[in-house]
Amino acid sequence: MKNNFYGRLFFCGIGLLAVAFVLFKTSHVFCEDIYPDNLELSKSTNTETFDIMERISLLYHDLHVGPVGIKPSYKINEVFDDNVFSAPTNEVSDFYTSHKADVGLVYPVFDNLLTHLDYDAEIYTYERVQERDHINQSLKGVLEFAFPNDFKFSIADQIRKYTIPPGVQRRFYGDIIVIGVPIEDLGVNAFTPKANITRNLATFALDFPDFISNLDFSVQYVNDVVRYQEETFKSSEYNSNTIGATVEYTHPFFPIRLSSGFLYSYWQYYNYEEYSSTRTDIPFSVDWKINPKHDVYVNTHYKKSDYKSGSPIENFEGWEFVFGDRYYITPVSTIEVYAERSLKEQRRDDNNAFFYTVFGLKYVLKQNRFNTTIDTYYSHVKFREVTEALGSAEEVDGVNFHFNIKYTPQNWWFAEFDYTYTLFDDTVSLGNLNKNVVSLGVGLNF
Repeated sequence: MKNNFYGRLFFCGIGLLAVAFVLFKTSHVFCEDIYPDNLELSKSTNTETFDIMERISLLYHDLHVGPVGIKPSYKINEVFDDNVFSAPTNEVSDFYTSHKADVGLVYPVFDNLLTHLDYDAEIYTYERVQERDHINQSLKGVLEFAFPNDFKFSIADQIRKYTIPPGVQRRFYGDIIVIGVPIEDLGVNAFTPKANITRNLATFALDFPDFISNLDFSVQYVNDVVRYQEETFKSSEYNSNTIGATVEYTHPFFPIRLSSGFLYSYWQYYNYEEYSSTRTDIPFSVDWKINPKHDVYVNTHYKKSDYKSGSPIENFEGWEFVFGDRYYITPVSTIEVYAERSLKEQRRDDNNAFFYTVFGLKYVLKQNRFNTTIDTYYSHVKFREVTEALGSAEEVDGVNFHFNIKYTPQNWWFAEFDYTYTLFDDTVSLGNLNKNVVSLGVGLNF
């Protein structure tokens, strides 16, 4: 076991040296003078005829069996995590291997109708902490109708079966959400057992025709049903119904894009009616391209949660504000400064909301066949109300660093190195976290 440990550690060290060498080499290569197409904010208003076979070719890279488009992919990662349970003390480290496989099928039923069927599976196997072994699976079907003038609508249904492995449940990651399913806060340092979840997500989306130039309007309905296998989590089972609308406007003379709308949802908890609530989210965002090398964005949300009369959870009213400033250093590299200031919901009995502050810096380099991302940020959490056990409001300082480099020698395969460091310093001694995760991966795309 020890020899295997040092062998893998040596493997990770070789990966780090390779990454350093790549960065040194790419930093000395001259860049092209053409900016990528995604810098343009305005979208075309042409009303070209919809070509369904062209659509399939774009999505599935011309891999067909008759009229059926096929898109398989596979990725394997070898990961070292020095704190697999995210524990504040007595950290346990381990190696684990992840296999991620996906296959997508598309079939043109009619000239304006595509059917999609996607299946993906994720397998996680740990070397020592085998109670964290788990498999995630998903099956999704979509009917997509598309017509000229950008008029389209879709009907989709997805069934997911996945596992949240055992570990420490924490409440200061910003949004208290794990794989899209909210987990009610269990305290500063609560160890939660393995949770096996079945989720059924049904969606209807309608994008209206572009009758008005530079204006786009869409609506969406989502039904989400979440069930747990273990009796321990039965109180967290729920059914939510969400209705949303989005309007997007692109200024015809200035490179400014505005979008807003609303999300209104009703969350019904099957076995804990006191948690049932109605939730409202009103987003508003602005994207402004000041010049071809510089753009800024602002994203805001107003959020409100109303719980049933007699519920132990207090009603919540909060907001989120995110600002970003992105500069294109060269045609293939960008640097971005971003910040967030929000008041977020905790969703526990006293619903003690917390202020969430972030300052971050992100660098992206896309050169030749290398794609490099460096992202680091500082976060601060301060709970609005005083914690009785502390005699003061709990605060958490956090530092996060993420480095990723992806090498794609051919379109059909790639290699990837990833490193993440997370540090949380809590005024509650049992709330601290120190975590390093290193991974090397190889993937295939067809």
